[in-house]
Amino acid sequence: MTIVTAQTAAERVLITSLQFVEADFAGRVGTQLMRRGHAVAHVTHSRLAARRLRRTGAEVWCLPELMASLAPVDVDAEVERMSAAYAVPTFRDVYSADLVCEGADERWALERTVRHLLGMEQVFDAFSPTAVVPEVGNETIRTAAHLVGLRRGVPVLFLLNTIFDDPLRLNVDELQAPIVEPGDLRPLTDAERAEVRAFTERFLARDKPIRAYRDLGVRAERFRVLARHLAVRLLVERDNEYLRPLAWIGNDIKGRARARLARVLYEDSAGERPFLYFPLHVWDDYKLKKLIPHRADQLAIVEVVARALPHGYDLVVKEHPNSIGRNRFLDLLAMRRLGNVRVVQPRFSSNELIRRSAGVVAISSTVGIEALLQHKRVMTLGKPYYAGAGVTRDLYSLAELRTELPAFVDAPVDADRIDRFLHAAMRATRPGAPVLIDRSDENAAALAGSLEAALAQRQASRRSASRQSAAVSMLSDASESTR
Repeated sequence: MTIVTAQTAAERVLITSLQFVEADFAGRVGTQLMRRGHAVAHVTHSRLAARRLRRTGAEVWCLPELMASLAPVDVDAEVERMSAAYAVPTFRDVYSADLVCEGADERWALERTVRHLLGMEQVFDAFSPTAVVPEVGNETIRTAAHLVGLRRGVPVLFLLNTIFDDPLRLNVDELQAPIVEPGDLRPLTDAERAEVRAFTERFLARDKPIRAYRDLGVRAERFRVLARHLAVRLLVERDNEYLRPLAWIGNDIKGRARARLARVLYEDSAGERPFLYFPLHVWDDYKLKKLIPHRADQLAIVEVVARALPHGYDLVVKEHPNSIGRNRFLDLLAMRRLGNVRVVQPRFSSNELIRRSAGVVAISSTVGIEALLQHKRVMTLGKPYYAGAGVTRDLYSLAELRTELPAFVDAPVDADRIDRFLHAAMRATRPGAPVLIDRSDENAAALAGSLEAALAQRQASRRSASRQSAAVSMLSDASESTR
């Protein structure tokens, strides 16, 4: 455990969360940080979560309550101020990915977003955080915390998952940063190369997706969760826009129906022809909705990729494990009707598809880095964290596919550079995982330790930069005095 000393000053950490399950985990992470000597505050969208978080001894704000307490605001004036202050391309960019605002009256969405930002500004004023930890997602509370943190120069730490043994990728201030820079790819020793191969063997032997397959079974636990959501909505959270138990039931029913219908489209084999493998994203993933909305129409992308393939090649498409029953049947049918596209059943081994493929074309899927483990060609279309290091072919326009794909299937693979990249990525990750991956007390403790270590490194870097600046200033003063 890291000890807070004079050399490692205590931090003031603001953690944001949406609902009570997420907030419960955030509370345990915060408790671990407080035990280590740091001040912790929480801002959450849920009244129930706020009540429970206050039991940890941390300062807590319920954002909807704070928003409701604000005086009437001049929405137009605030939109103008905030658009300039937070340097957003358009104010709609702040809220457009939030499901609550989809199809809503624009005026209502504007005022709601203004109040989110005003409320978050008040939280920052009251607590003066030195670090912000928002969970990733499309909801406006997360975007507001990110924007206010950036504006005030407070580091925003995003908790992201990878495939490695220490899975945490801790991004500072931006969600789409690469995991390593090209300069980090140094030559490997024999022992380091063996580390990469040993991890690869373990990963391939496990042969399981990082996210579990979506469970659509009728189980007692699902009824308990539904009953809890209904009770909380009726008794405590009547105005909680994200707590939608009836919509949850409807989506569950539609999901089971879609999953059954889709079975008639699935193939049990990738076929005998050479193929590229295209993994589908979860359709409402924050990457597609928020970071790369120009890549959200996956049917259109499959069509373009399939048309650009060299003669004799197929495109094998597989749904994300967590997306079973969530993709539109008509979209899957349209993919299947393309002459050189095969839609395989979603529980088909991804490792096996990678092994048999001529390469992977991915928007931003983890399958891309899994393919690098097998020294396969990888083309990216959506700037994933493993792009930009010279081990993938990265396209920023779909117009490039017609000329790039034919060359891609015959391109040489630099296995040595891939291993250098993989080892650099392994060195860059930390213990712990986001809440959607692991809600255990052990993971909460690991995350707290990784957050503390990252913040201590930033403190050390600032001290070093300050000493260098002081030394340069002293040399400059000495030079001036001798003139």
